[in-house]
Amino acid sequence: MTDLSPNPAPTSDQPALIRHILPVVVGGVVALALTVVTDNTLGAHGVLTGEGGTATMLMAAAYRALFSVVGCHMAARLAPVGQPRIRYAMGLGALMLVVNVIGALSLWGQVPMWYSLSGIALPIPCAIVGGGTAARVMARAARRT
Repeated sequence: MTDLSPNPAPTSDQPALIRHILPVVVGGVVALALTVVTDNTLGAHGVLTGEGGTATMLMAAAYRALFSVVGCHMAARLAPVGQPRIRYAMGLGALMLVVNVIGALSLWGQVPMWYSLSGIALPIPCAIVGGGTAARVMARAARRT
């Protein structure tokens, strides 16, 4: 007979799955929060305006790339012990790539093409940089102990 209860008993894989998903989610939230706070702060001070020029958009692309590196670094640092840290950064980079493709398609024609394409081109290199720096920092800390 099958168990039709609404809350089946948790399996032993659920906590492990959460340990693997949580670093990516936390890294993504960090990158998103930094981006939203910076966008709102610069918008409130009139730096990011509706007509914003190339310099303004270049600045926005630069700080968003930096925040992507920070988020991927955070995801890699939070990776479970014994796991390849770069894998978690790359997972977040892939997620950011999908979100940026959707964003580029929705804003196509409203922003310069280079801005949309930079949003598509940068998440994976940012993930490599963020994950690589985290792996180096963690390896250096492990050697010291």
